[in-house]
Formats: sequence, structure tokens, C-alpha cells
Amino acid sequence: MPSSISTLFAFVFGTIFGSFLNVLLWRLPEGKGIGGRSMCRSCGHTLAWYDLVPIASFLILSGKCRYCRKPISPRYPVVEAVTGTVLALSFVFAQPPADPGTMIVSIYVLLVFISLFFFDSLYMILPDALVIPAIGIVGLYDLVFVADPRAFFISALLLAGFFAILYTVSRGRWLGFGDVKFAALIGLVFGYPVGLLVVVLGIWIGAAIGVALLISGRAGRGYALPFGAFLSAAAIFFTIFQHEATYFQQFFR
Repeated sequence: MPSSISTLFAFVFGTIFGSFLNVLLWRLPEGKGIGGRSMCRSCGHTLAWYDLVPIASFLILSGKCRYCRKPISPRYPVVEAVTGTVLALSFVFAQPPADPGTMIVSIYVLLVFISLFFFDSLYMILPDALVIPAIGIVGLYDLVFVADPRAFFISALLLAGFFAILYTVSRGRWLGFGDVKFAALIGLVFGYPVGLLVVVLGIWIGAAIGVALLISGRAGRGYALPFGAFLSAAAIFFTIFQHEATYFQQFFR
């Protein structure tokens, strides 16, 4: 069990990354770079560092811009709080890797999953700028540090191939090609059988939400759901509760 100090540090670091993620969530869909100072989206005033303290600045300013008093989107503290909480939970429940390199890669992958969750939930996109580098980094890690990486690469090929078939047959109506690449990343991260379990859980989450929306009348049959977000949620779950997932692996032996 990690100390309360390390858990608190994980939460604070997660909120800081969440603040950076907010920048990506605004700028990447608009085709803008991530350089330059942050500005109020209402009045365009350049924000000082004390306007950008994760969560705290939003609360101190009562959710309004210091300069024009226009409302600040609650997306900012939500993204920061969720990212911090997920990272802290991973320190509480997941066994920390023995070596620093593996820990860095594990944290990086978890942050990618969180980022993809928000991107797909908000914009229905899984940016190549996040997925492709992650595939390269995790694939290289598997080759260098995993004793037998074949299960991970075969899992990546099979999952991506299955999703590619669905994408081709449906002509992109059932899922996007970003989901195909994300499936490859899931295979590289989790291997077999956990990678398959992640996909199954993602499908179950999507089905449950879809049925709930249909029953409530909030969506029709043609309503598009962010499947990548469901896969991300499942991947985050299995990352945090990785040891509990070993119970299910016995059914695939």
C-alpha cells in the first residue's frame, strides 16, 4: 500500500497534467498548436500563473474570469479532478512497478487513456497525435523489456484486425478508424487475454449506455456513441485493478 504522501503527489501531478490536457482539448480540435500563453476564451486576456492553478483557481474565482467576469467552463476543473483522482487510484490499487522505467511508461499510458477518454467523449475523435506515439513507445518497450513480446504483438494485430473488418464492413458507420489504431494500442499494452477483456468490457459499457439512452428517449437508434471513450474507460479500469483482472485470466488458459 503506497503512503498517503505518494498518493497525494499522484493526485497533484494528475491535476497538473489535467490542466495541460485542457489545453489540448481546446486547441487540437481547432488545429492550433500548444505553444503560447493561455487566454480567457471570452475576453482574450492573457492569464497569469495564479489564474491557472488546477481546481483551486476555479474555486477561488467562483467559476468566473478574473478580468471579464464571464463564466469559466466547468470542463476545466472536471478534467483536472478526474485526471488527478484516476492517477491517485492507480497508486492506491495497482502494484507499483519495480523499476522506474516501467513506472514511467505505465503512468504515460494511463494518461493517454484518460486523454483519449475526454477527446472521444467531447469530440468523437481519437487523435493520431496521442495514439500513434503511444503505439510506438509501448511497442518499443515490449520489444526491449518484455521477455516474450509475441503475445502483445499478436494481440495488437488480432484486435486491430477485428476492428478493421468492422470498420470496412460498416464503411465507418459502426466505428471510426481511430478505434482500429486504439485497439492495436490496447493489445500492445495488455496482451492476451486482458486486451480482449478490455474490449469486451468496453462493448458492455457502450451497450449499457446505449440501452439506457434508448429507454429514456434521449437518443434514437441512429445516435452515435463514443466507442473509443468506452474502450478508454475499460482500459483505465483494468490498469487500476490489474491484479483483480488476473482472476478472469484463468478462464483463458
